[in-house]
Amino acid sequence: MAFTIEISEKVEQPLTSRVKVKGTVTYDTAPPAFTELRKNLAASLKADEQLVVVKSLKSIFGTRKSMMEAHVYKSNQGVESFESKVALARNKPRVKKAAAAKSE
Repeated sequence: MAFTIEISEKVEQPLTSRVKVKGTVTYDTAPPAFTELRKNLAASLKADEQLVVVKSLKSIFGTRKSMMEAHVYKSNQGVESFESKVALARNKPRVKKAAAAKSE
């Protein structure tokens, strides 16, 4: 899927050892999945993919654009300390139920 990310704001947050990134995502058909967005954002910011957490992706009505907010941490300890389990689960690839049943 083709999409582009335009970063509009970067805010350094030294107390939580992260950078808050806001921007716009433009796409052709459907909004990208959090995992694709995370991978692309990590590549464009030259950061480790494990340290990037996409917080939100809100569609702009009537357009093929979405507002994106993400956090880029400096260490894995920051990710574990400040991010909720729900946010971390949202950023991982989905496992199909049939595949999960076979592995158990």
